[in-house]
Amino acid sequence: MAFPKLLITGSAGFIFSNFVRYVRKNQYKFPNEDIYKYSIVSIDKCTQPNVLNTIYANKGCPMHIGDVADPHCVDIIFQIEKPDYVIHGAAESFVDHSIDEAKSFVHSNVMGTQVITDACVKHKVKKLVYVSADEVYGALGPDDEPWDENAPLNPRNPYSSTKAAGEFLVRAAGNTHGLNYNITRSCNNYGPRQPKRNLIPIIIANILHNREVPIFGQGMQIRDWIHVQDNCNAILNILKNGPEGETYNISAKQEFTNIEVFQEICNILGRGHELVKYVKDRPGHDFRYSITNDKIKALGWEPSFKFKGDGLVHTVKWYEKNNWFIKDK
Repeated sequence: MAFPKLLITGSAGFIFSNFVRYVRKNQYKFPNEDIYKYSIVSIDKCTQPNVLNTIYANKGCPMHIGDVADPHCVDIIFQIEKPDYVIHGAAESFVDHSIDEAKSFVHSNVMGTQVITDACVKHKVKKLVYVSADEVYGALGPDDEPWDENAPLNPRNPYSSTKAAGEFLVRAAGNTHGLNYNITRSCNNYGPRQPKRNLIPIIIANILHNREVPIFGQGMQIRDWIHVQDNCNAILNILKNGPEGETYNISAKQEFTNIEVFQEICNILGRGHELVKYVKDRPGHDFRYSITNDKIKALGWEPSFKFKGDGLVHTVKWYEKNNWFIKDK
């Protein structure tokens, strides 16, 4: 019997390139587990660095190269593929870039979400999972309680504002057209194949190449970290088991300051502590993100990686073994 067809947008990016590999690997490892039984196709615009390496790593998984904000392109792909389910992960996601230039974020994250949502309604998909982020809640102080799913949205930069806008568009489609949807809000992801623009790959690359490691301010900003494979498993769980219209935080409840992350990576590599270089903080830098995970755990999900443990060690060792991925071009 054929598996249900799952269309993923953003499959050449960090999270969903890992998602494709995670599902396909577990289809063979656990052939009787229904949670992995999907036939995957995808869409990506293929504009990010290392995208060809990612595509090669996922060869054998059909992918359409196109812009999710192009209604004609998306409609034709939906006509051809006839997906049963859709996970919308395609987005401009680098906060620093959104501060410098917000238009591309509006194009991909707002217009793209409306186009995908319209296609889901038109082609009667069984469920849309919209991938948002914990940044939509705003910022917390060091002693504030974590956000739960009912906390008000208070985005503070163009990236998080466009992700919040996408949430409202998806909700509107559920209300006006009866679209079955779930929304996920994940904390910071880490793991193999993350681009060098992100904090953890920057730290690893610069230490391996004996270069200074730039840290904003004094490195006291606090982030909540989850291994990308744990996030992939959570999204699969929500796709299969999430009741209609529900939103889920995805967090492993592992908060660390940026300087702690730097120091832990130095400890794993056995060098690099002297390479830290404190630089001027970016405008509007949120101090702390922290979210609850009680709701997702009630679906039977648990994180499997510990950040200060197998999670970060697994990540650092992957970059050490695959140094080509973070070399300067």
